[in-house]
Amino acid sequence: MPSYFSRPTCAGFLIGLASLVGCGGNNDLASVTGQVTLDGKPVPEAFVKFIPKGSSGAPSFGKTDASGNYVMMFSDTEKGAWIGENSVTINTGHSGLAPGMGVPETIPAKYNSQTTLVETVKSGSNTFDFKLDSKAGKVVQPLDPDAVPGKKK
Repeated sequence: MPSYFSRPTCAGFLIGLASLVGCGGNNDLASVTGQVTLDGKPVPEAFVKFIPKGSSGAPSFGKTDASGNYVMMFSDTEKGAWIGENSVTINTGHSGLAPGMGVPETIPAKYNSQTTLVETVKSGSNTFDFKLDSKAGKVVQPLDPDAVPGKKK
């Protein structure tokens, strides 16, 4: 049978693929942990997102525990957030998988859909505690699929 790839070509392809996937830690990431509070009280079940500004880095995600503590995750298995300046969003609401199944937002838009939060992640360990104020502005609810303008029920 004819072979479309020679052994050296296959070996080169596999080495290139391994370099893209990576075989260890990512040097562009650093540890990020902290706590989210709203009016001085821990915010459980909040979603924290670090979005790199001006780079090709990917966002990192975290979710607060009952005490409002979070750990940022770059992937399912790799902790951390992209080193450099990051926009940060924090929200509790989501629209859900079906109409009426969503969770209401409790955090003002200033911290999520209209975020003003920016943090600079440095190499090593970083701790960012977010002390949010419920009087910082309007709370905007996530889009309910049934609330789309022009959609007939």
